[in-house]
Amino acid sequence: MKPDPTTFESHETFAHQTAEDAVTRERARIARELHDGVATDLAGAISLFKIYLEETRGKADDRLMDVFGILERALTHVRESLADMRPAVIGADGVLGDLRRQREEFARLYGIRVELSNVGTEDMLLPQHREVVAQVVREALTNVRKHSKSSICRVKLGFAATPFLIEVADEGRGFAVTGSAGYGLMGMRERAAGIGGRLEVVSTPGRGTTVFLFGPN
Repeated sequence: MKPDPTTFESHETFAHQTAEDAVTRERARIARELHDGVATDLAGAISLFKIYLEETRGKADDRLMDVFGILERALTHVRESLADMRPAVIGADGVLGDLRRQREEFARLYGIRVELSNVGTEDMLLPQHREVVAQVVREALTNVRKHSKSSICRVKLGFAATPFLIEVADEGRGFAVTGSAGYGLMGMRERAAGIGGRLEVVSTPGRGTTVFLFGPN
């Protein structure tokens, strides 16, 4: 009796989802520890520094001011890490609404212009497909912010066609695409494969990077 390939696929999908859930729980645990520990301690130290600066009318020793600057930068980095570790829960306004808010954040905090365009609506996608779109676009935007040094990023959401197609492109420094990949790209590829889709990356050093997410056929 030949094994049923659909049974194998369902077991494989279940195992992949179980692994994804475990990773999500672990990320949430680490995020809580960072927030309740390091972030809270840094915020407290900065508050004490500000009280001291008020009492001394800003006439603090230069070395103390250097320490104050280091603490502020460290807290900023911890908060960015916490934001990256949060699960990509889709808000009430959907993927597009979340991306609009992220566009404003990128412009305000990082000076990066994010251009959004869409064809069709996300309602045409299954809920699990929408979740993968949210996760992949979020990770791609994080890579733009951290690595590309690009001042502009274009996100195109093609919901109308089958398979759906998502593009995230920047004009940054790019990189040589090799067989190996960082954890971010590996995670995006695994998420795409988990719904029967695929992820492709096109990049050239000095000429930017484009991430393509193809939905299942």
